[in-house]
Amino acid sequence: GPPQMSACIKLRDWEEGGYMNADKDNKEIGMPRGEILIGGPGVCDGYLVDPNAPDPDVVAKNRDEFVTIDGQRYFCTGDVGQYTPEGNLMIIDRKKDLVKLQQGEYVALSKVENVLKTSQYTALPMVYALSSMSYCIALICPNEGPLMKLAASLGVSGDLGAVCEDAKVVAAVLKDITAECKKGKLAKFEIPTKVILVAELWTPENELLTAVRKLKRREIVACHKAQIDK
Repeated sequence: GPPQMSACIKLRDWEEGGYMNADKDNKEIGMPRGEILIGGPGVCDGYLVDPNAPDPDVVAKNRDEFVTIDGQRYFCTGDVGQYTPEGNLMIIDRKKDLVKLQQGEYVALSKVENVLKTSQYTALPMVYALSSMSYCIALICPNEGPLMKLAASLGVSGDLGAVCEDAKVVAAVLKDITAECKKGKLAKFEIPTKVILVAELWTPENELLTAVRKLKRREIVACHKAQIDK
């Protein structure tokens, strides 16, 4: 149903996910988009914290899930919405990085990415999965030094771009990250079964990272769609 008259609803830019209020000026989108924030008298100021024994998890939830903007307290829903030209608010995505795989298992992308960072060959990883998939894909900007040494040991020559596309090198990196994932006690469905090595590092300058160097997942997927779809 419609929101209450007393509700204050705001869309907050989510740069990492590629949803912005400025999308209304994008001819291909034409609607403002962002994380849905809800404020007003019907919204509490936060979760109750015992001043004598504060629970750090509750304190963290208050920090992450509530925000004050122009004197108004808002609850951050984690839902992504867009306003239609008629003024209707549509929920179009979920901010949290949980992905439900084909068989019903949930994968926390950042959890897997943190484990992938333990591989000597990984400089910057991003895990990709969809509900229509039964597995995860790891896109990795490699540590050039260790990767080139690996290539030489496998008899592979060429520049970084050529090395990243070599099947023997890719297989060796996949074997290494699989071992790291097992050490990190990831479940079988959380371990990527495909690796894509990316020669060009993702940066804020090429608009694949935010200004604070967080992954812009949609843009990265769009940039490497041909490799993902192989």
